[in-house]
Order: sequence, then structure tokens, then C-alpha cells
Amino acid sequence: MSRVILCSGKRADVPFVMKASGRKVYTVEELCYCLRDELETLDGDTLGRELADFLGRELGLTERAQTLRKLVDEGSELKSRLVVVLCASDLYTAPEINEICEDFEKNLNMTPLLRAKKIADRNLLEGRSKVALSGYRDILSDERITELSDSDLSAVLHNCGVIQMRLGYPEEAASLFLRAYAHSDEQETVRSYLLALKLLGDEERYIKEAMRLFDSGEILKDLEDEIGTVLERFEEGGNLDCVERLKGLLEDNSPAEFDRMSHEIVGELKASYRADIESME
Repeated sequence: MSRVILCSGKRADVPFVMKASGRKVYTVEELCYCLRDELETLDGDTLGRELADFLGRELGLTERAQTLRKLVDEGSELKSRLVVVLCASDLYTAPEINEICEDFEKNLNMTPLLRAKKIADRNLLEGRSKVALSGYRDILSDERITELSDSDLSAVLHNCGVIQMRLGYPEEAASLFLRAYAHSDEQETVRSYLLALKLLGDEERYIKEAMRLFDSGEILKDLEDEIGTVLERFEEGGNLDCVERLKGLLEDNSPAEFDRMSHEIVGELKASYRADIESME
């Protein structure tokens, strides 16, 4: 059962906006919770003067704001700034704050690409697919890409494929899944790749690739059953028609109508389609 968080301090008239997620924060308890929840995204900008001004001007925590502002001006380490803010409420105990700081330091010690991946993973997990896709693409175009392990690179490519599937582009998704499989022979990636081929309606290519990637007839039969179930749900929900309608609006250069319809359709698709994809794991 989730813990109920009681906000006992002042509520801001103008919220502080978390830069990575866009969350709007109105109380010190909300602020501390979001800092903990988005730990991997915290940097000098987030823990900077704007936050100090918010603490003082909006929440009335004048001394806390002055302390944070001084640390910022002195160029103090980010962990010290984080502690100042976390100690402004009773949301976390001292041991919990120590644990949060340890996790924060682990994030700071990550390579830039691994940290970027972790941020993109969080955006994907929380439904910000396009933001996640942009983050993954930045990683794939980074000249330091060779620093990633095969498994991490495979995960980046696989997640890009998942997003492209959700956006209704199975051809792009299939290509990404195949690239991901080249770096890590994850069965989930193979299944996702073959599902993308099924959605494309390229039966010949599907059979050829299925036979190449699976040397067991029993495994292939099980896969066929899984894909059949997913496709039935997908088609019964009218999702294929929805995707075609959205793509048609883009081709007709109707951005306003596309935005209106996509907000209506995508909300309905997201939960059911994500469930379908997860059913193949």
C-alpha cells in the first residue's frame, strides 16, 4: 500500500518545474519527492539559483534558500545542495537521505552516455515516448557510442524499436529490433522483430526470418500462437485503422486535425498496446 504524503508547509502560487519531466511542484514535500524520483536527471541547473529563489520566494524557506544560494555561488558539490533541500522537509529520515545521496553519487559517476540512457529509460517508462526517442537517438549519434556495452547498446536500439511500434511505424521498428539482436541475442527482441514483420504483412519475409532465427519448430509454433493472440487483440481494438487515419492526416498536411485526433486516439491506444507488447515478454 502506498504511503500518504501530508504537505504541511506553504503552497506555492507559482510552481517550480522539474526540467527533465516537466512536473510542476507546489510544496517542499512534492519537491523532495520529485528530486528523489528523478535523481538521475539532477544537475547544476536543477539544483541552482532558480530552485533557491523558489524556496525563498514561493515557500517562505528564507534561510534554506540563502544556504542553497551560497552553495551555488561557491560552486559547492551537487550532493551538498541536494542535502540542503531534502532536509527542508520531514519527508525523509536521515538514513533515507544518506541512501539517496549514495544513489545520487552513483549516478554522477556514470559515463555521460549511461546517464543519458537511464534518463531516456525513465522517460519511456513514464510514457514520454517521444522525449525518450529523442534521448535514445542522441545516444546513437554520439561519437562515444563505442563506450556502451553490447547489452546497453542493444537495449537502446530495442527501446527505440518499441517506441516506433507504438507510433505506428513497424518497418522502422523491425530494422531497429534486428540491429538490437545483432548486439545481444535476447529472445524478447527476436519476438518483437517478428511481430513487426507480421504487422507489415510481409509473410514471406516473416517466415524466412523466423526459420533463420529459430531452429526449433516447437518454439516457432509457440511464437506463432503468441503473435496470433497479440494481432487479434490489436485488430479487434481498431488500432490498425487508427494508425492509418493518423498517418493520412500527416500526409494531407493537416497538423491541427492530427493533434486533435491523436490526443483522442493515442490515450486509448497506449494502455492496450503496451499490454500487448508486454504479453510477448
